[in-house]
Amino acid sequence: MAAEVYAVLTGDIVSSSRINQQRGNRVLEEILAVEKNIKGQFPSSVHAGIDVFRGDSWQLVVRDPISALRIALYFRAQLRSTAGMDSRISIGYGTVDYLPAEEVSTGTGAAFTLSGMGMKELLKPVRMKLKFSLEQNSTLTRSLDTITGLIDLQVQRWTRKQAAASAGSLVGMTQEQIAFNWADEPVSQQAISQHLESAGWYQIRESLLFMEGVLPEVLKLRR
Repeated sequence: MAAEVYAVLTGDIVSSSRINQQRGNRVLEEILAVEKNIKGQFPSSVHAGIDVFRGDSWQLVVRDPISALRIALYFRAQLRSTAGMDSRISIGYGTVDYLPAEEVSTGTGAAFTLSGMGMKELLKPVRMKLKFSLEQNSTLTRSLDTITGLIDLQVQRWTRKQAAASAGSLVGMTQEQIAFNWADEPVSQQAISQHLESAGWYQIRESLLFMEGVLPEVLKLRR
């Protein structure tokens, strides 16, 4: 029987020291607020919750590795829209040897190792990376990481409103539903459409769907 494949997301908040100085140690509070939304939107995909360590670093284990990039983008979209913050994120795909019920950063296995390695390889200005095992490395996996870098380039330019509209779209909300649930003030469906267009959402969506379609083959997952 093939070993189960997980995705481990490791991240840290961009410019966290400056943010905490200006806003009074708000980083942890904002991460936990996003965690609540992730648990609500992806209840069957994530294991436990986000484990925060060293004040601004965090880790999340995703049982459904196909949804890992979507969850990572949702994390960034939520953080950018609600707090004006951003996070670097490395996604490692692989097996897990030890998976604690809580404090997932104490877990061990290939997925944890690869995710940590990816963080070390993240150099400015890149903020998102996929990391596969040596056995999985191929032209296709390198292409997936390259596409992720291009998505990241667009995400870094999102305004709060573009991020908010994209967050809704990432979890399957229609433009009408996003408009109805808009936090600041009533907006029209047309306004949401404009935010999504400016965010590059339609190109991101097609890239994401393509990647989610080929990852089962890359990771040799049972269909």
